[in-house]
Formats: sequence, C-alpha cells, structure tokens
Amino acid sequence: MDLLLGIDMGTTHIKVATFDFRGNLQTLEMARTKTVALDAGQAMYEPNEIWETVTSLVRKTTAQLPPRSKIHSVSVASMGEAGLLLDEDGAPLTPIIPWFDERSKEVMDAWYDLITPAQCFGITGLNYNHIYSLFKILWLKKNQPEIFGRAAKWLCLPDYVCFRLTKQFATDYSIASRTMLFDVQEKKWSNTLLNLAELDESLLPEPCPSGTVIGVVNQRAAAETGLMAGIPVSVGGHDHICGALATGVVKPGRVLDSSGTAESLVAAVKDLPELKLEEFGGFNVGCHVVPGLHYLQGGIDSSGISFEWFLDNFSRGPEGTRDSYQTLFTEARKSPLGARGLYFIPHLRGEGPPVCSPFSKGSFLGIRDYHTKADFSRSIHEGLCYEMHNSLKSMEQVAGIDFERICAIGGGTQNELWMEIKSTVIRKPVEIPAVQEATLLGAALLGGVGAKVYEDHYQASQAVYQVSHVYQPQEDSIAIYSELSRTYSELLPLVRQISQIIGR
Repeated sequence: MDLLLGIDMGTTHIKVATFDFRGNLQTLEMARTKTVALDAGQAMYEPNEIWETVTSLVRKTTAQLPPRSKIHSVSVASMGEAGLLLDEDGAPLTPIIPWFDERSKEVMDAWYDLITPAQCFGITGLNYNHIYSLFKILWLKKNQPEIFGRAAKWLCLPDYVCFRLTKQFATDYSIASRTMLFDVQEKKWSNTLLNLAELDESLLPEPCPSGTVIGVVNQRAAAETGLMAGIPVSVGGHDHICGALATGVVKPGRVLDSSGTAESLVAAVKDLPELKLEEFGGFNVGCHVVPGLHYLQGGIDSSGISFEWFLDNFSRGPEGTRDSYQTLFTEARKSPLGARGLYFIPHLRGEGPPVCSPFSKGSFLGIRDYHTKADFSRSIHEGLCYEMHNSLKSMEQVAGIDFERICAIGGGTQNELWMEIKSTVIRKPVEIPAVQEATLLGAALLGGVGAKVYEDHYQASQAVYQVSHVYQPQEDSIAIYSELSRTYSELLPLVRQISQIIGR
C-alpha cells in the first residue's frame, strides 16, 4: 500500500496519521500535548518530551502497517508562533514556549515604540498581539541573556520536528508568516524588522514554499521512529492553512472554519493589495501553503478551550471526575434557545477581529439565580457562534465576497449542537468534509507534493476533497438568533471597557 504520513503538532493533541493517495485515512494515533503550566499565564513544552511523543506515535503507526506498505513522504502541520532556541550543536537551550504564553506581553509595548502597528502590518500582515515568535525571542533576550548569547537558531515547533527527522534547518512561508519577522509580500525575512530587533538573520532557518523537500529521514530518526531511512521530508505549514489545502480553500470564494483549541477563519486571496492596516478589519494576512496565494485569517483564540475550561472547573461528577464532552453537549440541549438571557463572551485569551483586543476578558453576563449548568453550557455554544458571526461578516467586507457556505473542520465538528447553532446564526450552510483529520491530511498532501505524488498543490487538493454532511440554517430560529446576535454585538464595547478598568 502506498501511503503519505502527516504529523500534526496541536495545542491539545499531537497526532500522526497515514493516508492513501486519494486521501482516505488508513491509521491514526494521537496523544495529549504535554503542557507544563507555569505561573501568571506562562506555560512550556519540554522539547525532548515532545519529540518522544512524536516518535512513540510514529512507532505505533509503522508497527500496524500491512506488509509491503510504503511511506512515500513525511510532513508536519503545527500550531504557529511556538518555538525554542538551540545551541550550535542543535541541542535545546530553552523549553518550547507555546503561542498562548503571556510572558511576551512584557516586551510587546517596547517593540511598538520602535515601529507602529500600521508599519508592522504593512510588512508582516500581522495585527497587534503578543503571541508572535518575535516577542518570545525578545523576552528570552531580555530575561535570559546568558542563554540567548549561546543561541545559534530559533526554530518554530514544526521546524524543530523536521530538524529532529533530518538535521536540516528550514521553515515554510506559512509558519514564517506567524513570527512577526517575515515580509509576506517579498517572502523573505525582513531586514527592517531584524535590525529593529537587533537580531541576526542567521538565528532564523531558511524559509521555503510549503511542500519543499528539505532532507530525508536520517539513520538516527529512523531508529527512533521506525520509519525507513531516506524517506523525503517536506516542510508543511501552519495547521489551519494545511486544513485549507485539504478542504479546497485554495481559491477565492471559499472559507474555512477550523475549530480546535482556537477557532480560525481562513479565506484564500489571489492578488494581495497593499497591506494597509485600516483596510483589513483586524484580520491577519499570511502566505498560504499553496504557492502564489495569501490568506485572510481571523477567529477566536479561546474557542475549544472555552469548553475545556468549563469542564475542568465547573462540570464534574459526584466523585470529582470531569464530565465528558458529550455530557456537556447533552446538558446544553436542556436549555432553551438564548440560554434564558445568559450571554458568554469567549475572550479567555483576548478578542480577535473585527476588533483585535488581546486584553479583553471573557465573561458571563446576565446571570440570575435561576440559571443552571445547562444554561451556562448553552451560552458557551451560542457566544462562540455570535463571535464567529461578527468575524465572518467583517471578513466578507474585507474580501469583497459574500461566502455561500462554510467548510468546517476540527474537533468542534463532532459537536452537532454547535454546528446547528453556528449555521443558523451565520445563516449559511456549514459543510463537513468526509475526512475530519483535515489538518493531518493537508500535511500529508504537502509531503505528497514534495515527493512528486501530485503534480502540484491544486491537483493534490482536488484529488481528496469529499463532503460528508451539510448543516442547514434552522428557519424557525433565524429571527430569534438574529436579535440575540445584535444584542451580543452591543455588549462587546462594554466588555472592552470593563476589561480596561480591570487591567491586564
């Protein structure tokens, strides 16, 4: 059997899967991403522990393949922004700092004293936020100067996995687009930004188009993973953009809703205009994994994590065990449409477009003594949908396109209630592809492009996309949700004001 292997380095889970050339899932292995929580919004991943998780999952994968199976390529999709410093021998000097770690807020304001948000957006396509790789690097430079002085390379998380497989330093354009150091028009590291940050370009890996073969699985990695030495390894891309490739979001007019820990809206852009901050409505711009394309991206940083947070802290059984997702979803159906006047603002990690406010805080509004856990659960579902509706409307205005339907991928699609509410609130069909591991499939396809299994990215995308189910707006609920959504939008400016009063 001829196979493509994809790796997905997610915030919540690390996954490894194999697919045939038609995109049919053959094997899937996954494990929790081992996150170490630190004080005051800080967290870390231990590099060797992360690599051991990857090798364990790949070994489980290779052990179950039928005889005479052949893996033609390996590629990696990943969360953006997260990364670490390596010394000149390639050994980790620091833990991997996750994208959501808040220590970088400490250095962000000083950066924007050097360059305005508008000037920065004009180069990078990135809006004001603390999450980008640059701010993690600057924090390390300021707070751990002895360690920083020994650093030879900064690698983002997928680059580190590829390095462990091949011993080659490289990144792809879509991951580079999330560093705040990459010129997305010129597709190269920005000398202007490097000079402002007082960083040498040698600290960064070589950027190249997604699907580029950067090396092969070496002997040591083969022994650790069970893969055959010599398999080509291609750079993959940012997880949401890999998902866009697998779901046909490779031309204007289609939009992807990728829901996991965070939720991301992604639309493809063919001819990118001049990057003027005021004209892009708070959306980020980056390089697509398809050469020649860019993307518009926005969404909710605290999407799936809102359910996780509620389950961890407020939804436990009699013996203290955490309720299942299904219990939470079933509970939500007991509450009527509108959650009896309870509103959830999903800003646990700040607010995304159309108004980017990284310091906005999450809240429940309208709480009365008659509200139950079912109401709280339903309000989380509805608040996420109202937030997505605002983002989608703004994206349509920026792109100048009225999207006909949404293609939804990720773990959130397993929540039928969420999909039903979302379709009704946004008043558009929500299309679910047959292969739900779209991020993994996108990574595998990029490996296939590198290994010449497909002629190009477009042929790869067309070869695998199939629709499994379509959620339609519920006509009897559209008018009610339209009114509730308007009320939600009126609440948002007040939430921002309250957040400012509370402080960072």
